[in-house]
Amino acid sequence: MLELNLNYMKTKIYPILMLALIVGFTSCSKDDENEVQTSNALLVDATTYTLAKGAYIDYPNTMLYGTTNTHYNYEFLTTDGSIVVNSANELEDIKGKVAIFVDLYSAGATSFKAGTYTFVSGANDGTLTNAQLKTKYENKSVCQYGTVLLGTIANASLGNAVEIDIKSGSVTIEGTKPNFKIIYDLVLVDNKTVKGSYSGAFALISD
Repeated sequence: MLELNLNYMKTKIYPILMLALIVGFTSCSKDDENEVQTSNALLVDATTYTLAKGAYIDYPNTMLYGTTNTHYNYEFLTTDGSIVVNSANELEDIKGKVAIFVDLYSAGATSFKAGTYTFVSGANDGTLTNAQLKTKYENKSVCQYGTVLLGTIANASLGNAVEIDIKSGSVTIEGTKPNFKIIYDLVLVDNKTVKGSYSGAFALISD
């Protein structure tokens, strides 16, 4: 009887265990593949771009409601190409096939903080009362504007690139200046999805 039970286990249970292991390895492989695709890369729908440079503009504190400063504003830029500045360290051009800008407002007027920034359009803020603006922004870190520039030629100016604005999603910032990791999980107005991340030393440029 014991031999029969052992044979049953070998013929019935072992194949099940092997199948579970194969599925597990396959799942890990897919997860690893997705991680590679979105690390130092930007996935715009089915097209992957390798991100190479990052920069940020420090706009200091600003007022989104009320009569005193409420938020601290950084604008981040990442691209697969190069960031060109003039003698005053102002952005002059971006050369590459893709670039993404996000305008982030950190809750609190004293400093910019790491965290997740949810997209909240500021397009209609001029029509809102102060009470409505306070409800919209108080103690909230938000991405108020963002856009993706798409070109077709590597290392060419993105001055005439297709520009597609962000309509929803979030941006997460990790680290402290100048060494940040920025993580994108966004949807554009044309319903393209944008996912990816970039980490490294971000250059400080002027407005």
